Amino acid sequence: MPSITPRGIIAAFAILSAANIALILYLFHILEGLVSVEREYTYVGDDFPAQLPLTLPAVGLVLSSDASHFSLYADDDWGSLFPLSDGFITLHPSPLTHAPATAQSSSPDGRTFLISMVHQLHCLDVLRVAFVANRTGAAQHAAHCLRYLRQAVLCHADATLEPDEPGVRDGRWEHAASGVGAVHRCRDWTALRRYMDEHPAEPFRV
Repeated sequence: MPSITPRGIIAAFAILSAANIALILYLFHILEGLVSVEREYTYVGDDFPAQLPLTLPAVGLVLSSDASHFSLYADDDWGSLFPLSDGFITLHPSPLTHAPATAQSSSPDGRTFLISMVHQLHCLDVLRVAFVANRTGAAQHAAHCLRYLRQAVLCHADATLEPDEPGVRDGRWEHAASGVGAVHRCRDWTALRRYMDEHPAEPFRV
C-alpha cells in the first residue's frame, strides 16, 4: 500500500481549499442575485421609481352596502378622503445621488409626485360633483376621469370572486352580483394615508 507523502497531503489540502473557495464564491454569486439591492435615484428627468418606495401590508376589505356615509351629497365625507397637500408628496435623492434642481422640482433637492390612489379618489369626487350639480362645464374633466379610472381598474385587475345573485328582469333570468360581502385582498391604504400626511409636498420656492 503506497504511503501518503507530506507533499501529497499539502497538494490534497490545496485542492480542497480551492474547491471550497470556488463553492463559496459561487454561492455568494447566487445569493447576491436573490437579494434585491435598493436602487438609488437622482429624481432628475425619468430617473425616479415607478412606485412609492414604501412597503404596504396586505389587508382585507369586505364590501359593504352601508349608505350612511359617502352619499352623493356628503361633501365632508368625501373631503375626508384627501390628505395634506391633496396627495402630493416630495421625494428626495440620497446624498450619494444628489442632483441639482430642475424645472420639474419644487425644491433644490427633491421631486414632487401625486399618489395615484388620491388621483383616483379625486376623479370619483369630480364625477360625484358633476352629477349632483349638473355641471355641464365639468364635462371635459369628467371625461378625463372616466378614462383615468377605466385604466386604473384594468391595471389593478381585481380577481376577487363575487357570488352570482341571479334575478328576473323583464321576464328573463339574468346573472347579477352586488359584490356585498366579498372580501378583497388589498394593500393597507391607511398606511399610505399616514405616509402622505407625514410627507406632504414642499412649497414652491420663489
